[in-house]
Amino acid sequence: MNDKNDVIKPAQKSRLKLEAVEERIAKGEAPVLIEIICERVHCVMYDYAINTVDMVAEEFGDQIEIQTVVRRDGIKNVTRFMKICKKAGRMLSVPTILINGDVLFTTIPLPDELTDAIKQYLEKNTSGAHRK
Repeated sequence: MNDKNDVIKPAQKSRLKLEAVEERIAKGEAPVLIEIICERVHCVMYDYAINTVDMVAEEFGDQIEIQTVVRRDGIKNVTRFMKICKKAGRMLSVPTILINGDVLFTTIPLPDELTDAIKQYLEKNTSGAHRK
């Protein structure tokens, strides 16, 4: 048992490089705006939500923008959160995902569900609808 071949080697470091999840601020240039309401950046549910959005966003390129709404961080975020809740008629849970100001998901959607929703909003936008 004490043979050199029996020595357990430390696990090799993963070669996968993960980028830090950061707050997103949209510039207002894309036809579709995806907003993610979260408690704080780096909470688990935000990380899951933003990773799903990022995965889907690659398909749409510059046709979509992503905005983070941290519901307890700064007057701008709090004001936006309260405006969204007032429009929805209730306090919203985290994470909530909006597209062009409409609450679409109050849980993390499957990538296919989010993709389909974005496509619908892009079609609406080409027929004259605008971001809210």
